[in-house]
Formats: sequence, structure tokens, C-alpha cells
Amino acid sequence: MINNKTLLSASIALALGGVSLSANAALTTSAVLDFTGTFGLDTGSGAGAVLTPIQSGPDGGIHIGVIQDTNGHNSHGGAPHNKGGLDKEWLFSGNSGMHFTSSPITVVDNDVNNDGGFTQTLDFSGWRVTWNGVPSITLGGGIQDCGTSTDGICVISGAGSGSVDIAGSYDNGSGLATITCSAASCSISSTFTLTYAAVIPSNDPSNFNGVPYSLDITGKVVSAVPIPAAVWLFGSGLAGLFAVSRRRKNN
Repeated sequence: MINNKTLLSASIALALGGVSLSANAALTTSAVLDFTGTFGLDTGSGAGAVLTPIQSGPDGGIHIGVIQDTNGHNSHGGAPHNKGGLDKEWLFSGNSGMHFTSSPITVVDNDVNNDGGFTQTLDFSGWRVTWNGVPSITLGGGIQDCGTSTDGICVISGAGSGSVDIAGSYDNGSGLATITCSAASCSISSTFTLTYAAVIPSNDPSNFNGVPYSLDITGKVVSAVPIPAAVWLFGSGLAGLFAVSRRRKNN
């Protein structure tokens, strides 16, 4: 017969085991990349990339496996309103903007360098920006169909030589980001660096047609499971135990 003390120990272990599992999960839907860093756009001015500071927003950072919007806040001209989703609203070229995703960021290769999972690749094909009222600027890479050299689909400004209408296809980037962590499997509490590069599509409404984009962020992998939820799990386990114990006494 299992006595109440044994049942109590099992319930506590189960509750704490569930909390521990969430706390140690790697880059799954339980992981969030809490970050600071910059993104850069090379506007072709000859001065190189213009770097803009960014940091985690109201969502707490980049949630692995979850689509993130801007929490209903639209980009606009002028100063930021300190809102956003995965990042806080930032200022670029005198106008506000935010990053968001159109598809979840997921792990593509969890051991790309055969180093025990310290370095991994992430699917960034859904990486997007809204800026100055433009709803969505695609930064997910991919091969763009540019048609012919006279259809005006892929027009890129040439440095000192006017505009060029590209024919065929144009490579806007791999859509893969590289993350390097301080712990194997990028486990919770490890620190990380993440780099990503893409090219803005040549027919983009932002008028940054064909401009290179880069992302460089650092931070910490944190858990998406809030502490109150873990406490609730523990408490509900104890409540169940006491209910079973009471029924046994009444019987």
C-alpha cells in the first residue's frame, strides 16, 4: 500500500519535475531570446551600413516556434512610442519601425558545426519589418523572380550608373540565421550571439530596393514558462494529493 508520505513525495517530484523540464528545455517553444544589439542597412551612400540599436520588446524577445506581431501597434513617421512586440519600436531615418514574424522561427540544424549544439541555424524566412507606415518589408531571404530586364520588377540603383533592371532571379539571402550559445544545445540560461543577413526585395514598397540588411544581437536564452505558472502547477499537484488523502480517510 502506498502511504500518504510516499504519495506526497511522488506528487512533489512530479510537480518539480515538470518545472525543471520547462526550465531546461532548449530552443523549442519554451525558449525566448532576450536580446540587445543592432540591425544595419547599407543604403549605398558610401558610408557603409547605418546601424540602429534594438532591444527586446513587450514580448520579452524572440519566441522560438511562435509567430509574433507588433501587438496591434502600427509603424509611423516620427519618434517611437516605446511599443512593439518582439522588439521595442525604434527610429530609423526619422521614422519608427518594428520587427515581427510572419512564420515561426524554428531550429533548422541543432548541431551545425558538430560541436555539441553550441552553434545552431534558425529558420528566419518569416523575418519582417514594418517601418514608416509600410506594413511589411520582407527580410526572410529567398530567390526572387525578377522577370525580364524591361519589366521594372527588380530595379536596383547602381552606384554612379543609374538604375539597373535585373532579369532572371535575384538572391535575397539564405533565410538562415546562426546562433552560438555558451552552453550545449543553447539551453535555458545560456548566453548567445546571433547573426543574420538578407537583402530587401527589389520591388519593395519601402523604396530600399535591393539594400543589404544585417542583424547582430546578443543576449540570454530564457524560459517562456512564467514562474507563476510553475507555482500553479506545484500547487495543483498538492491540492490533488490532499483531495486523495481526504477521500481515503472518509472511506
